[in-house]
Formats: sequence, C-alpha cells, structure tokens
Amino acid sequence: MGDRGHVTVIGAGVVGVATALCLVRDGFDVTVIDRDGPGENCSFGNAGMICDATSAVPLPSSQVVRGLPRMLMDRKSSLHIRWSYLPALMPWLLVFMKSARARERLHNARAFHALLDGAVASWDRLVDGTQGAALIRKRGLAIVYETERGFASAAAERAILRQLGAEFSELSGAEVRQSEPRLSDAVTAATFLPRVNHTVNPYRLTRAIADGVFAAGGVVETATVTGIEVSDGRVRTLRTTAGDRKVDRLVVSAGAWSGRLAKMLGIRVLLDTERGYHTVFHGTDSGLRLPLIHGEKGFGVNQMDEGLRLAGSVEMAGIDAPADYARADMLVERGRGLLRNFDPEPSAKITRWMGRRPTLPDYLPALGKVAGLVNTWFNFGHQHLGLTLAARSGEVMANLVAGRDPGLDLGAFRPDRFHR
Repeated sequence: MGDRGHVTVIGAGVVGVATALCLVRDGFDVTVIDRDGPGENCSFGNAGMICDATSAVPLPSSQVVRGLPRMLMDRKSSLHIRWSYLPALMPWLLVFMKSARARERLHNARAFHALLDGAVASWDRLVDGTQGAALIRKRGLAIVYETERGFASAAAERAILRQLGAEFSELSGAEVRQSEPRLSDAVTAATFLPRVNHTVNPYRLTRAIADGVFAAGGVVETATVTGIEVSDGRVRTLRTTAGDRKVDRLVVSAGAWSGRLAKMLGIRVLLDTERGYHTVFHGTDSGLRLPLIHGEKGFGVNQMDEGLRLAGSVEMAGIDAPADYARADMLVERGRGLLRNFDPEPSAKITRWMGRRPTLPDYLPALGKVAGLVNTWFNFGHQHLGLTLAARSGEVMANLVAGRDPGLDLGAFRPDRFHR
C-alpha cells in the first residue's frame, strides 16, 4: 500500500493508466475509474507511433487555415468538418486560426518540443518490468511523399524542427526504398525520423500498463462519473454509476470526455474531438519494417501483430455523431498505392474502427491545476500524440501530485489558458 495518500484517476486510456502506474510507483494508493475497460477507446485503434521531438510543430498553420473551405466542401478531405457541426465548433476554430499565426506557432512548438523531448525515454522507464516492453519496436519512422510539391510544402515544418535541434534526415524515394523495399515507386521523397518508436499493438500495450497498476496494488473500477461534489476549493466526492467515491486527490485524464468532467467542476475548456478511423487487414503481412506516415494525405500505415493497419484522417463532428466508415475505406484507397504488390487474401478479415482524439485548438495538452481547486490536476488534450505522451505526462503528473518540480515550464499547458 502507498504511504503518500490516495489518488483517483478518471480515465483508463493509455494516458490515464500510464499516469496511474507512475503514481503507484511513487508511493500513492491509486484508483482508476472509467466507464470502459483499459484501452477500449482511443487507445485501442491508433497508428501505434511513439514519437520524439520531431512531432513538436503543432498542426495549426496558415496552410491549414487556407484549406478550411475545402474541409467543409469535400467529405474526402484528410481534414473534414461536418457542416452541421460548424456552429458548435466556431469558438474552437477561432482559437485554432489564431494559433496558426507564425509567432504563436513557433512559441507553441518550443513549448511542445520541451515536453516531447523526453517522451521516448519516459516510455522506456514506464514499460520496464512489464509485458509492454515486448510490444515496442525501435526502428524509426518514415514520412513519405508521392510528389515533390508535397515534400516541398512541409519545408516550413522542417525548418522549425532544425531550429529546435530535432534529429531527422531527408531522403529521395530511391534512398528510402533501400531500407524499406516494399514501398512502391509512387514514393518520391521521405523524411526519416530515427528516434521514433512504435508498438505492434497499442491496445495490448495499454492493457500491459494497466496490469502493472494491478500488480503494484492499484485498482481499476468500471463506472461512469455522473457528478462531482466540490466544497472549499476541494473535490470531495465523485458521483458514479457504482456509487459515491470519496476523493483525496484527483487527476482528470478522460480523453475526449474530459471536457464534460471539467464542466462538472465549473471549468470551461475548449476541448473538441478529432475523430480518426482505421482499417485493419487481419493476418496480412505487408513486409514493412518501419511505420509510415503519408505526409500529403495525413494517415499512418503500421504492420501490427494482428495484421496491417491504416489509421488516420481528421473529422470534426463532435463526440456523439455516428461514425462515417467511408473515411476508413478512404484510407485503404489512398494507402494501397504506397506498397508494392499489396494484395491481401480475398478471405482476409477486415475491420473498421473510429476513435475520438481529444484536442485543444492550439494542439497543446492540458497539464496541471486551475485556480480554485487545490487537490485536482488535469492531464488531457494530447490530440494525435496520446500514445506518445502517455508516459511523459504521467511522470509530470506524479511529480505535481507529489509536490515536486516536474523540471518543465508548464505555462503553455495551463488547462484554463483560453478562459483566464
């Protein structure tokens, strides 16, 4: 049993269970509460990449802002906004456009770089002594392009990365095929990121971390939080479908549902959900050694232990709208041409999935406290990088809850930064 007191973590996705494991190793008693089992939402179906500081440049940019009309008109756009959701999205979208300005983008990239810089090493520490270590590969990542124009369009991002000191190399199509011969001749250029790791099964990895929480004496409870009682600046009680739960310390790490929990605390956060899709060809071995990101069409390709997964796209439609699985089929159409002789067996089992990435409009997560709540911390909004940042932000939370300096300036990640 821990000797530092009790912490309740709301959320059993990879960020929540990583936070719980860091806390329980730090001497806290920990209870994780989620309406579903560990890893059964966004952590189930992502592309499996554990990125380094080369992912520090946030998505908001002048180029993306110029593409907003197409996002509304073209259902097959890599980033699509449903017309019916546009009025609800407007406050988020206005801050997104502000964050796209060059000065704000560089400021956010610097802050994000400092957080991401320790992400891979944090994962090494997190999985040490767990079954999760066997699920991680350390081979790097290739961002591939089918046109020279597409490769050139990412030059501004690469320039910012050079300014930040990130490690990467630029390759021709022929050069990247030397290490990845299964790539087709359609690939004309690539950026190789040598320090990016990946997992062959993000769901099993999340479950392995949850098993580490169990093994260390933590508890994972299936329940939905329906209300939160606050008095004198402290969260006192969680109302749940399994009964009331007293709270000593609280960490809100519920992914896309964190905004609803913050609202129960009287806090408004500009959190929305980027709905991403995947298609898996079960039992298919593509021969790929590296995970891939298509730099022009915005999706990932990764050889998982269960088969080949194509994952990605962004759909802004809210947390409750029904899935549009045509977007999963779109990934297959666009990804097929990347691989040489990609021809799955006609009998191959194919599954499609949709998940909700929790995203704040500047693409930085929410990490830390808000004024007026002395026993509550927030850890959500990791957008496409939830898997990447799970271990790193878990360590940050453990330091904060224990009253230690996390060794990182968290000013850019204030949960209430849009509503001070």
